[in-house]
Amino acid sequence: MALDALLEKIRSRECVTYAFLLEGDALREALEEEAGVGTLSGMPMENRALAECLGKEVAVCMFCNGVFEQSSASEHIMVMEDGRGNVVGHDVSKEMAVVFKDDPEVFWLCDDFVMYPGRASIGDIKMVMLPKRIRSLGESDGVRNPVILYPATTTDLILKRRFDVAADSRVSSAILAFDVAR
Repeated sequence: MALDALLEKIRSRECVTYAFLLEGDALREALEEEAGVGTLSGMPMENRALAECLGKEVAVCMFCNGVFEQSSASEHIMVMEDGRGNVVGHDVSKEMAVVFKDDPEVFWLCDDFVMYPGRASIGDIKMVMLPKRIRSLGESDGVRNPVILYPATTTDLILKRRFDVAADSRVSSAILAFDVAR
């Protein structure tokens, strides 16, 4: 499938309001901003989603007013890891919140993030942004290994300004990155 046809397929999704090829200065500016993003608490952050996007051949900036693809219950976008790589906390979807609601092993850091204090080993703790794997696009669409990065607010604003999209909190940006299927 040609890139133009793929962009039209992406734009045809109910949740996608706009989709643009992200390249050149626009790509560089967005990725540089995203690389500088940290946590509000000052905790170290590793952006594996960004690292994976940087290794892909094509990037598309999407503006969505909903979820591009529903995650499974076990998929996370943000996790907290200890120095040994053990997951000691993670994001919790609204659908999964009931599972953790009365769990005595978890500590709620906010409405959508739990931590397991008993799992942490000695060493530094860091936040890790994970890429979201996309299952609804594949080789028949001309893509291999597609992932989505949900950028930070500052990057979102840069992308909205770059593509002349109104700064509306109901519309968020996402970067879809993939390799071309040959």
